[in-house]
Amino acid sequence: MADHNPAETGIMIDAATTVDRDDAIWIESDGDGFDVWVHISRVADHVPTGGGADTEAHDRVHTRYRAEYTKHMLPAPIVAAASLEPDRENDTFAVHLRLDHAGNVLTADLGPGRLTRSWAMSHGEAADAAGDPAHPLHGTLALALRFAQTMLAARRNAGALAFYDLLSGFATNEEGQLVRLDSAERNSGYIIVQEFMIAANAQIAAWAVREDLPILFRNHRLAAVAGDPAELRDELDSIAAAGDGNAFEMLRSRMRMVARAAAYGPTVHGHHGLQLPVYTHATSPIRRYPDLVTQRILLAAALGHPSPYPFEELTAVAAHVNERIEEERRAKTEYFKQKAHEQTAKHAESADFAALPYKQFSRVLQFAVERGETPTGLVEDTARRLDARELQLREFASVYLYGRGAFEPLRERMNLILAGEPQQAQSVVNVYLQDRLGGPVSNETNVLWTVEDAPGYEGPLFSAQVAIHYNGEQVESPKRLQRNKKEARNQAALALVSALAGLPDLSADATAKPRTEGPKKLLVDASVNPAEAVQIYAGRGMVKLLTWDFEVDGPSHERTFTCRAEGWMQGSGERVAAEGKGPTKQAAKTNASLELRVHIEVALALGETGRPAEA
Repeated sequence: MADHNPAETGIMIDAATTVDRDDAIWIESDGDGFDVWVHISRVADHVPTGGGADTEAHDRVHTRYRAEYTKHMLPAPIVAAASLEPDRENDTFAVHLRLDHAGNVLTADLGPGRLTRSWAMSHGEAADAAGDPAHPLHGTLALALRFAQTMLAARRNAGALAFYDLLSGFATNEEGQLVRLDSAERNSGYIIVQEFMIAANAQIAAWAVREDLPILFRNHRLAAVAGDPAELRDELDSIAAAGDGNAFEMLRSRMRMVARAAAYGPTVHGHHGLQLPVYTHATSPIRRYPDLVTQRILLAAALGHPSPYPFEELTAVAAHVNERIEEERRAKTEYFKQKAHEQTAKHAESADFAALPYKQFSRVLQFAVERGETPTGLVEDTARRLDARELQLREFASVYLYGRGAFEPLRERMNLILAGEPQQAQSVVNVYLQDRLGGPVSNETNVLWTVEDAPGYEGPLFSAQVAIHYNGEQVESPKRLQRNKKEARNQAALALVSALAGLPDLSADATAKPRTEGPKKLLVDASVNPAEAVQIYAGRGMVKLLTWDFEVDGPSHERTFTCRAEGWMQGSGERVAAEGKGPTKQAAKTNASLELRVHIEVALALGETGRPAEA
């Protein structure tokens, strides 16, 4: 394609039904790196600040897409004039990124641009072209897919909850929620668009920070109880590999419960869902008002003009947008809640619960638990779904915590199930807190964990206790002792949740032998596995400040974990360290432990003779 200017060339990739095209992408290899362009429709040229269209857009905040109709944020003539079209020259706001072969951004330039040659494609058409060497745009789209996969891998390695499963149609959104993709989006074309837009928005935000330029940043904080994003992503990968649809739905419900909404603001607080230090929304100014506001500020800065929005006005715009979005979220929730209530009352009278789809069954069950009225056959169908592992977290927790009367035998069974799967207890505690608080739970104010070494026992032992705070009340668990911190937390949560439910406490402490003074065996028996042996040395105080750090590399289907362990010998103060690799975290830890154990035992043996120990 020798007759093109790469800086003025782009491909618009959208849903087949899209009429408001507001972005285009292009990528080319150049020497030892790549050049990436993201063109954004220059909507600011068509919507004067403070004019009638701007006032209407400010009020609407964003375009609303419905199955029956689309209510645009901007008037139809402006949408038509501002949309990027492949058969005309388009004025744009352009983001130009220079990358090395590893996908690292070396430079980022932005400012007014234009498209003089472009194409419009659906997600599916882009995916097909990326895989078809005969397609005229194959080279560009294959390179774009490579870039997208590199960006995705980088975010995953940084700990982002980034996940696409095109087979099942599940993906994570910016806020760390698991969402279903439309059938037309279940292809690599969708991934290309998502990753290019995330990269552009992140670099625009970073540029604004470097220039000390307030724009509408997009800030997001995960709920404290959401868990480690990397561990959630591992769970998603495992479920995807197993193809377990029910497990997907259960995890989706759990992630929705702990997710927090992102918000706009003129100051930076980071974006935890994407694991980016700074982020914004700037690539969709036709359909999102914050993007239009940010584009006006960026265009003014690029032309050397002051921002059209004083800081106080920008703060007010952010507050207005956040408030309107939250109002819509509440209204939508209330609307569907009312509709669901009406349908649920009808279903509760039918008594044919086994025939209900899960969503409708869930509503009937919640309806019955809240009212304390149990229709004939509902307990039996709940038990059937529990046995089939169809009962999801919210419904399990509702029956376990609040079910009474005919639900009592089932609650006792659930208590036994939790005793066998204590890792679920923390999630049930979270449901209880959310019900009390009516919203997200914070580790800073609502959940307090005390986890520490338990001295005085043979071998490593840890003590865990959890206290929850809500509405001026505090409830705490007894302390539970276990061989590792994770299991100690699980057992403490199990003790707490059984007390909240008014059921027998089936939590337990690990069998522990009190440590006695006297001669101590220096070396751990050779039959003990390496990781446990290293922990025993740490528990005996022979190794101090023992740490384990993990990294993961490679695609989701062929990951390599690296474990790095280090500590300091108590007697000599010498550092001991080792590294291990493997296809799983446990395998990597075991391999690191093999080497670290040798270093520790050599140091102990040499220490006995008075010679210096070596790490």
